[in-house]
Amino acid sequence: MTYVYESTSYWDKDKNQPRNRRVCIGKLVDGQFVASKRLAPEQAAVRDPKVVASAEIIGSSIVLDTLAERIGLKKLLKSCFAELHPHILTMAYYLTSRGGALSHCEAWSKTHAPALSASLSSPRISGILSSITLDDKQHFLKQWMKQLSPEDYLCYDITSISSYAESNEYVRYGYNRDGESLPQINLAVLFGQKNHLPMYYQALPGSITDVTTLQNLVKTLKALDVNPLHHVMDRGFYSKKNVDALVAARHKFTVSVPLSNQWVQKAIDDI
Repeated sequence: MTYVYESTSYWDKDKNQPRNRRVCIGKLVDGQFVASKRLAPEQAAVRDPKVVASAEIIGSSIVLDTLAERIGLKKLLKSCFAELHPHILTMAYYLTSRGGALSHCEAWSKTHAPALSASLSSPRISGILSSITLDDKQHFLKQWMKQLSPEDYLCYDITSISSYAESNEYVRYGYNRDGESLPQINLAVLFGQKNHLPMYYQALPGSITDVTTLQNLVKTLKALDVNPLHHVMDRGFYSKKNVDALVAARHKFTVSVPLSNQWVQKAIDDI
């Protein structure tokens, strides 16, 4: 049998003369070269000192992947958004673990999700988000609520976010909860009291009041086929019209009532 060697010349300082280093790299079998195991790809770093090492941060992904699996988020995203679901999930991981503008997601993903980093540039992210239609969002949220809402309490509230934006039609002047003299956009959120997870969200014009949004919420829940749940609301949502709408929709609710109402004052006096 004929063996094949790789020979490398070097200068031996101790003997003060040139020497050769021979390494067996394979053999000839029936005239064909058969490489030894040392030439396998996994041995490249040993054979070639120029091989560049890489590192990937996996701590946050391990935690978030486990949570996403446990609450059924990964499976639902895959069924609703098909090939886009890994990108959406990675953006969610970035916002959860790092936060900030999504334009920085590409740099973050290079060390956290390198396989997707090339497809998460700022223009690509804008394209992904714009491709998700309102119907896509509603379909996902409908399935998400069905998955989470059984035997839970539904807490509803609105927060306002001040903004200098001039091109967003939802940015309007209204009751600013932060006391800032700026227009705002309102964000309505439904939250599970037991599972501690957001179930539904909706961006609203900054000028809309809490009283009005509740009427829209009741209609939205009906359209989403959500079973009657228990609403927990502060006095900003109280009005006779809202109470009548909740009773008519057969929703359970707990709402704080402003003491300025005469019937409340009379009830207190009677007690």
